[in-house]
Amino acid sequence: MPPYRISVIGGWCGNRLIMVTEHLAEKFEKSGFTCQVKSHSIWDHYSLPPTSSLVLQLLPAYTVADTGCPVINIRPLLLDLDHPATLEKIFAQIKADFASEAQPLQL
Repeated sequence: MPPYRISVIGGWCGNRLIMVTEHLAEKFEKSGFTCQVKSHSIWDHYSLPPTSSLVLQLLPAYTVADTGCPVINIRPLLLDLDHPATLEKIFAQIKADFASEAQPLQL
């Protein structure tokens, strides 16, 4: 199974981008999910994020068509790192992705 990669996208909020990324990585680890969580700033260089399983955006930059994976708006985490509704969306997506990868192949 390939690694589950998460890109956290931000802009000029560089310090907060790192704080959100590290906080989410810690929450995923404590919840038992093995993920590679990396930040991607588009402030000075707008480019597509690295190939990811999930993109979490602090600002609206990409669509599913751009990334080829689910994209979730996480802007509320700028004010509250533990924003319940946002964390619920993120964890629901990760759980669904992990569940689909765990399914045995149908032959």
